[in-house]
Amino acid sequence: MARERLFLGVDLGTSGIRVATVDETGRRRTIVTRIWPCGQSWNPAAWLHHALQLITLISRGRPSAEIAAIAVDGTSGTVFLCHPSHGRPLTPVLAYDDGRARAEAEALAAAGLATGPASGPYGGPAKLLWLIRHYAQTRAVLTAQGPWLTGMLTRCHRVLDEHNALKLGFSGQWAEGLARAPTSAYLPSVVPAGTPLGPLRRDLARRLGLRVAPLIVAGTTDSTAAFLALGPLPRGSGVSSLGSTLVLKIESPQPVLVPESGIYSHRLADTWLVGGASNSGGAVLAHYFDRAALLRLSAELPLVSDTGLHYYPLLKPGERFPMNDPTLAPRLAPRPSDDRLFLQGLLEGLSAIEARGYALLTAHGAPRLQRVVTTGGGACNAAWRTIRERVLGVPVSTITDRPAALGVAHLARSGWMAQH
Repeated sequence: MARERLFLGVDLGTSGIRVATVDETGRRRTIVTRIWPCGQSWNPAAWLHHALQLITLISRGRPSAEIAAIAVDGTSGTVFLCHPSHGRPLTPVLAYDDGRARAEAEALAAAGLATGPASGPYGGPAKLLWLIRHYAQTRAVLTAQGPWLTGMLTRCHRVLDEHNALKLGFSGQWAEGLARAPTSAYLPSVVPAGTPLGPLRRDLARRLGLRVAPLIVAGTTDSTAAFLALGPLPRGSGVSSLGSTLVLKIESPQPVLVPESGIYSHRLADTWLVGGASNSGGAVLAHYFDRAALLRLSAELPLVSDTGLHYYPLLKPGERFPMNDPTLAPRLAPRPSDDRLFLQGLLEGLSAIEARGYALLTAHGAPRLQRVVTTGGGACNAAWRTIRERVLGVPVSTITDRPAALGVAHLARSGWMAQH
């Protein structure tokens, strides 16, 4: 009797890690989740440790199945330098919302060096310059969260998928601001998402108890994986991921690139995912309210009218989309004495950012928004959905059972099928 063949996806998020499998028909088989221990969100050793533990858990839980392929997604724009041979991190991890490379971004702009959709202090070019200046390394390669873990599974650290590469300065080719000394020496090769890279390292296959080493497939970003998890959608369907940050995407027949507004496009077969990622999102809500308070207060919101507070919810200065402004200050005052009004003001502010984002995408050539599909932790909040429908002016639906890990598992399946 033939063994069941499974395809596994690893989703590295800001709050935790999730691993999922699908079978050859694309049907969901397994999902396991683990929250990052305190302080481990940006620790590469923790990413590898917990990924291997969860893969082992799935493998032992389905001993009659064969894991045929694995792909990984992670947060885009989260970068660092690693050793090109064994992958050891050589610098701190600069997270997606880390704006410390402001001077480097200004220097690139002043020199007239184009960095494409990765412009500004949150982009890869400025971050790479910052890393080089503060952590001089003679042998190092630029990497990102998902590609680093992929490299640890294959010992192939000089390869980056094109979706993660976009935020690092690659759009068909490396941006002018990178493709010259000294930064050119740190640049990896770029391949399409879903490209077969080779088998899992033999030592890891033995450690995981796998009789056959799975194929490792080039992965993608977390928000693209979340889109893939949803399957085909009608034209004009926006997908809002309400996680720690707010990420918007809409499928388009042509790319839209507006770096000054934080708009980018990921190629996906013969179409494009146009979108942007705000620094605002659920992390702001979690800063002010624990889960129990958020659930209780959300159920008590009046919702009959806007609060008029006009918040711009950020935890620290700096925004990526719908405006690319590293100096934008949070706007969270005045704070009402009633926590219900404060929460409603935050939700209204988040909804306004979402509406402004979709309007901006349409203004620059993306399809007109007809409906919004919501994923992520914030999708379950009924009060937020009510506010969003009012502000967006289109129907808003919720899908909570198709996490990004399923999307990247489908990508692993596609890569395996392309090779077989």
